[in-house]
Amino acid sequence: MVGIFRDANLETEPDAARVASATPHEPDDTTATAAAPSDEAVPHASLPLVALVLGISGVVLGITVIWFFAAIPVGIVSVIVAVIARRHLASDPDPRAASRATIGAALGCVAILLGITGAYFLPRVVHRADGFLGSVQKNVNQDVGQVNGGLTRDVNRLDFTLSRDLRRFEAQNRNDLNDLEQRTGVAMAALELRLNGDVATVSSAERRDLAQLESRLTGALQALEASMNKQDGTLHDTVGGLDARITKIEKKLGL
Repeated sequence: MVGIFRDANLETEPDAARVASATPHEPDDTTATAAAPSDEAVPHASLPLVALVLGISGVVLGITVIWFFAAIPVGIVSVIVAVIARRHLASDPDPRAASRATIGAALGCVAILLGITGAYFLPRVVHRADGFLGSVQKNVNQDVGQVNGGLTRDVNRLDFTLSRDLRRFEAQNRNDLNDLEQRTGVAMAALELRLNGDVATVSSAERRDLAQLESRLTGALQALEASMNKQDGTLHDTVGGLDARITKIEKKLGL
């Protein structure tokens, strides 16, 4: 690329010399104005700027992951346009044309290198990333399987332990209930025997006192009943007399 630029410079230097020799040493204003090319007369005035823009675009495409392959043709076009612009530098009145063409060519080369590098390394990077992700997924699946197996074993062991403890607890409760029932039966039998013995040991005097108390209560109840019957008869006679008086008063009043 440097050789191309050097050849372009060598080709443009004789042209510049011929133009300088053909121009008079002291031209007047009319001749200078006629000799100076205008922007409309120069057909290649915008080529350095185009080369620069293409070079920048190629570099931008080259550093992107998706459009890196487009950097190669854009870089090639940028280099070609820069070479053409370098060959027409003598007819370009812009003093920045040479630097723009040079920078455009350099950026085009960089874009080509970025595109080739991306095309070479990106598939390998993707393959390695896929392999890494596959290994990670495999390890995760293995870990999950081990965890599931451990949990299943732990659950089965816990279930067996709980079942065994529940059967043992149930048997212990059944034994405790049977023991409590036997003790309660023995205690009730002993209490009944004691009560029967206490009742049998009551003296005859206490029995006689109880019989006298019973007879007294019976006499008192009979006397109370007779008194209530007598009072009932008296009350009945009083109510009858009152009823007769009320009847007589009603007759007198004409009711």
